[in-house]
Amino acid sequence: MKKIELDELKKRLKQVKLVACDIDGTLLSSDNQIGEGTIQLVNELKNYGVKFTLITGRVHSASVKYAKMLGVDDPIVSLNGALVKFPEGETIKAFYLPEKKVLKALELADKFFVNILFYSEDKVIYTPENTIFPSYIGNLEAETMEVDSYYDYTDKVLRVVLSSDRNYILHKIAHKLEPPLFSNISTSIYPSLKYDRLTYLEVKRRGISKATGLKYVRKFFKLKRSEVAGIGDFYNDIEFLKKVGVAVAMKNAVAEVRFNADYVTTKTNDEDGVSEFLEILLDAKKLK
Repeated sequence: MKKIELDELKKRLKQVKLVACDIDGTLLSSDNQIGEGTIQLVNELKNYGVKFTLITGRVHSASVKYAKMLGVDDPIVSLNGALVKFPEGETIKAFYLPEKKVLKALELADKFFVNILFYSEDKVIYTPENTIFPSYIGNLEAETMEVDSYYDYTDKVLRVVLSSDRNYILHKIAHKLEPPLFSNISTSIYPSLKYDRLTYLEVKRRGISKATGLKYVRKFFKLKRSEVAGIGDFYNDIEFLKKVGVAVAMKNAVAEVRFNADYVTTKTNDEDGVSEFLEILLDAKKLK
């Protein structure tokens, strides 16, 4: 895609009232730090009425601390669109799994002796029997809750994760949870990056993405598409970047994200590339 000229970019940026920013690989450096320039510019842009919302695959509770570091209290889109919620308060939209599917997942986990955990709005829920998951949970940076039984927590589950060293069993469970036609959930199976033989099965609502979550943020603030800018770096950012007025890719973004962007930063996430774009946005806001 042909990139727009700087003057045209600034013209479009004058309309922007919300910046939707991915966290990992975009806002954060490789050692999970936010650049001082970004923090300063986010707060300067408040003076021009620009909101800043985090949009991420992370759990909500693992994102709140970064909103606090930025000094913003705008809604966070978490779990790739499954939850839209203010950092410390109101839930705007939550896409829960049908309870019967959650109960079915529990039944199958018991039947095939596999580990299972739940994602709620604010916590990752697990039982003492799920010995595989402490290391998995540690990587999430999320609030956790250990419970004796899952059955008191099946009504408001955003995601279910099952784990086993028997890959074929997870494929069997996925097939039983997600019939070939008319399913309202989707499943994905992927290997553990830490343990060679371990595989995860993720169960979530079908058709939900960062773009879905962003739609509800726009609706809440009554914003037009042209009044939103988005910044991202990875495949799960492509769809939401196609739904904003100005799409920005990080220098370190995958090729598909860079191709679909209106502007590509000259700096990576390790060089505070987000601040580069925010500086241009601030300059645009200062123009008469």
